[in-house]
Amino acid sequence: MASTSRNSVNGWTVILATVLFWGMFSWIVFLISDYRKRTKNPSLVASILLFGHLWLAGLFLATAKIAENHDDPSLVWFCFQCVFRYYKTLILTYFNLRYKPSVAPANFALSPADVTVIVPTVGADGNATFQEMVSSILWNKPKHLIFSTVTEDAKKSVDAILPGIKAELERGTSSYQSQRSLPKLTISTDISVVSAHVASKREQFIRGVNQVDTSIIASADDTVLWHPNFLSGALPAFADSQVSLVGTRKWVKRLPCAPSDPSLPWYTNAWNDYCFRFWNLIGAMYLIRHNFEACGSNTADGGIFAVSGRTLFVRSEVVQEKAFQDNFLNEIIFPWLPGGGIGPINADDDNFLTRWVYKKNKKVKFQASEGATITTVIGKDGGGRFMNQCLRWSRTTMRQNPQVLFIDRTAWWMHPITVWTTYFPWLYNAALVWDPLMVSTMYFTKYYQASEHRFALMAGLVGFIWATKLIKSAPWFWKHPQDFFLFVFPIPVWALFVYGHSILKIHTAFTFWDLAWTGRKLPTNTDAKKEE
Repeated sequence: MASTSRNSVNGWTVILATVLFWGMFSWIVFLISDYRKRTKNPSLVASILLFGHLWLAGLFLATAKIAENHDDPSLVWFCFQCVFRYYKTLILTYFNLRYKPSVAPANFALSPADVTVIVPTVGADGNATFQEMVSSILWNKPKHLIFSTVTEDAKKSVDAILPGIKAELERGTSSYQSQRSLPKLTISTDISVVSAHVASKREQFIRGVNQVDTSIIASADDTVLWHPNFLSGALPAFADSQVSLVGTRKWVKRLPCAPSDPSLPWYTNAWNDYCFRFWNLIGAMYLIRHNFEACGSNTADGGIFAVSGRTLFVRSEVVQEKAFQDNFLNEIIFPWLPGGGIGPINADDDNFLTRWVYKKNKKVKFQASEGATITTVIGKDGGGRFMNQCLRWSRTTMRQNPQVLFIDRTAWWMHPITVWTTYFPWLYNAALVWDPLMVSTMYFTKYYQASEHRFALMAGLVGFIWATKLIKSAPWFWKHPQDFFLFVFPIPVWALFVYGHSILKIHTAFTFWDLAWTGRKLPTNTDAKKEE
């Protein structure tokens, strides 16, 4: 009876794999036609190479057929799961090891004087990092610094704080200079503050863009700190004239715990410190893992899932084009849905810009040198705000990756490795689903059941699964090894978040139409409009 049931399951699996294979085959035939229509001089070799995208569907079909006649089908499927789960980790690790940041050639002409920095902000009030953020930008001496606020009150708050920041920099007494032993600064940057009169980062960015007269624009969040050599570290990426967009390396500041409250028991203070440190770590893991994926995919084929808006550089001609601005401010996705689609979208601005550059057949460079590093603060306010940010980021993925794959489609021939290491995996990766599935498949193999070392086999598998989760975050633990012993070994608290995030990811797959900018403190658009 069990054998009959197993044969029935295997038969249905073969049917499913066959349908998937020929469905993928048909999609690639369409892609070839699409590629040849969109490309001025289509290459026959490039067209044929698009059939390489059949690899996973072909592997799935081959596995199903082998398992149908194998005496240990669970072992066959376990091998497939290993490939399916970890091919991208292997590929991205290889290309991370080959990554090299751009270096300025001898005749490189760009300098900080060619850069205007735009900072969309909700104002200085309540932003503990605002002064350091401004100091770090002014230290790099861009030609212009434009703050684009949401309301007139926010504009006034920025205007009020700037003189004090400038005075401290000129005296050499700012906290930014003190922490880095930097000398006094003679400020040469022109500073202006404008109001977009609307709570929209996209509108704020364009409000600043239309005042720019330099060839390069840097867009920076109002919570980031730039390396003292940030502009000289990032600008060499533009030595290639085809590069129109540049992303930068992200890092998270390891925050000191708050002083103990003497009115509370020692164990309560210890627990509060542990929770504070945990959320600081989780924020670091989230961004540093992005560095790993961006370095790997960008080295492999020039692709990147998105250039983070925390700080990016773009050629002014790209964002000052009317067609860009019209589409940027009125992005509607999935227009065939009831109600005319989803939008206009305020979030996802960095994803839109990345897609736009690729659609124009321009290059994107991820500059991950020490100098081209921004530092931000995450976890200071506990997990509430960060989890809201995770919701927004995950919904962005669920909205934008299908847009890249099935609407824009250029990634299939421009960045085939990125398609399979980033765009697709980010849609289906959920550790809470795949890890237990691997463990259970291993458990039901005849090989495992007949083994005299079942505990060692299972412990080895679980250890392997766990170890692969630390590859992307290794730079943080190398610099802060104490966090490894606090949250990874012997008590794997980090695992709880990984699996909990899977639930969040599944939730956002069914709520991707929610356009709320969760995790950002914004006034309502009604309040902003009242000030016009």
